[in-house]
Amino acid sequence: MLIYVGAYTSTGGGIRCYEQDPSTGVLTEAHPPTTAVDPSFLAWDAARANLYAVSESTGGVEAFARSDHGLLTSLGQQWTGGTDPCHLVVDPTGRFLVTANYGTGSVSVHPIEADGSLGERRDLVEHGGSGPDAERQEGPHAHMIAYRPSGGSFYVTDLGTDQIHEYALSPDGAILPVRTIPAEAGSGPRHVAIHPTTGIVYVSAELDSSVLIYRPQGDGLTLTGKIAATAELPAERNYPSHIECSADGRFVYVGNRGADCVTVFEVTPDGLTPVIDVPAGGRWPRHFAVIGDFFYVANQYSGTVTAGRIDPATGVPDDLVVVAEVAEASCVLAG
Repeated sequence: MLIYVGAYTSTGGGIRCYEQDPSTGVLTEAHPPTTAVDPSFLAWDAARANLYAVSESTGGVEAFARSDHGLLTSLGQQWTGGTDPCHLVVDPTGRFLVTANYGTGSVSVHPIEADGSLGERRDLVEHGGSGPDAERQEGPHAHMIAYRPSGGSFYVTDLGTDQIHEYALSPDGAILPVRTIPAEAGSGPRHVAIHPTTGIVYVSAELDSSVLIYRPQGDGLTLTGKIAATAELPAERNYPSHIECSADGRFVYVGNRGADCVTVFEVTPDGLTPVIDVPAGGRWPRHFAVIGDFFYVANQYSGTVTAGRIDPATGVPDDLVVVAEVAEASCVLAG
């Protein structure tokens, strides 16, 4: 198994590629890092033949071809038309790359060419509005893109306006508004996890340290619950980051910066039940990934990737220990 780690490159090393020891989870560097600038988030195409990365400080997105041995070769960069791109995803057809631009609160679309490279931007939609937090919500801040399991439309969280926008793409890549779903004022919706069977949407709310629970109703979503983002640790000055469902839908995991833990929740018919706060093994857990039997965490401020084996019965990872040092680590991706 190869594992790729994105980082902020003011002191980091672009995108790093590691070989995983399947018995211990320890990572050994497999190739020299790329020279990508601030590749804070990474995404594959369906075949995992091409990798796409944001270039957060330059306002660009970059494509890479992957060799049989996992080496990445740049296929060039395109500009998003926004600032601070922080999340991206390849649409289910494999024809377009969709990017969330945090700084300007916008969503951009680039066509994917036959060789995996990116064409010039096809469309750009800019959000408007603000929220009650004058410092963090002075304007829109698009943060994550998540396709619905049906693949027909996708959600975009906007931390700055307390909204979740639903869009679809036309056959030629134009962004088509579907609906706007409100979040609680001042909550700051950041990342989304969609339950694999029920379609329930869990949203990590960065500004009030909570998880918002939305249930499908008709074609839309209705907010039906809210729970603290940590099980027992104090919620003050805590900023939830990534959120993810286990593949079997039994558990939801939330990264918590400030509390510096990963919180495990059990999915119940009524919502979520907190299980435990697992120390992240580092500072500021920005992103995590379940890869095989292991749970990997990118700890931005400590510059480490930590890992622990997951207990299949409880869903709880063992103590998370350092398995690689990556300055300003920000994203972990299975290869």
